[in-house]
Amino acid sequence: MTLAAPLRLSLQAPRRVAGSGLVVRGLWRDREAVRIRLQDGLGGWGLGETLPLPGYSRDDAAAAERVLGELAAALSTRGLWVPPGPTGALLIDTVLAPHAELLANSMSARFALECALLDLLARRDGLSAAAWLAEGRARQAVPVSVLLPDAADAAIAEAAAAAARGHTVLKLKIAHPDRSEREEQALLAAVRAAADAAAGRPLQVRLRLDANGALCPEAVVPRLAALRRHGVELVEEPVAGAALLALPPLPLPWAADESLADAALAEALLALPPGRRPAALVLKPAQLGLTCCLRLAAACARHGVGVIVTHSLDGDVGHAAACALAAALPQPPWPCGLAPHPGLRHPATAQPWLPVPTAPGLGVPEWKEVG
Repeated sequence: MTLAAPLRLSLQAPRRVAGSGLVVRGLWRDREAVRIRLQDGLGGWGLGETLPLPGYSRDDAAAAERVLGELAAALSTRGLWVPPGPTGALLIDTVLAPHAELLANSMSARFALECALLDLLARRDGLSAAAWLAEGRARQAVPVSVLLPDAADAAIAEAAAAAARGHTVLKLKIAHPDRSEREEQALLAAVRAAADAAAGRPLQVRLRLDANGALCPEAVVPRLAALRRHGVELVEEPVAGAALLALPPLPLPWAADESLADAALAEALLALPPGRRPAALVLKPAQLGLTCCLRLAAACARHGVGVIVTHSLDGDVGHAAACALAAALPQPPWPCGLAPHPGLRHPATAQPWLPVPTAPGLGVPEWKEVG
């Protein structure tokens, strides 16, 4: 819905609260969330949240709180203005454009604001966040992949359980520093056997491998060739950063992930010839921003590249925003990394498909501490 007149929003001072700690790659990581609330003066509201992941996010909770605090102070008298005319992601970009210089200091702060704007504006229009982002496009149910635990026994057990539930893609981290190539091959074979047994037929479940850029560029071709026999869908971020541009045609499809934080590199990757470009991009809204992810998804559709949306172990608001994005994409996504995780206050039941969201906005209840 296009606004008939400019809308003035007020931004409450951010609140930094303890987040759920978790183990990532064998290391315990304490986390803090930063939460904000936008109001429209007529009873309308929208929630924003960021939950940076130490060691992975581009900034931290302290930086996000500082930037959002400065913005809240600057807007205390004039407010945040939403103009008539633009809709969807373009409207979010337009609202935040006057504050681009400040927000450039914290992607986490920008993501929180994007979530709050999406939540408020979709609620005002009586739409789910997915419907608001889609701007009339058909929305789709989203298939969900499952990230397997690092520990071998737990990974095998979860592979069987997920396959039995009907999941068709299981993701496993490879190039783990505590696991030799021989041990890795043995684990993949065991995961494959467990998934096949639970699914009832061979290769019904595909394996998605994530190297986090850790493979040696000189050895990546034989390494991936040796992995083909396990029924691998693709390998995420096989080598790091700009080395992706120099990759020859590979024995397995691959996807770009962490490298997308460099906008110029992301553009260059999509411009590679078909035999060398990524088969898919992994879009993480908390790391890249919601509107950036939509622009990349549109570019993928033009280039015939697939899209995978995944959370960054976000809180309820960030997770809901990632799910809305996946449902609103211009093309159906590949199975997405949007399964519930322990950091959510209201985790949903694990299932192989996300239902199309219908609740107004992001569907997350107000927080008492910011209400």
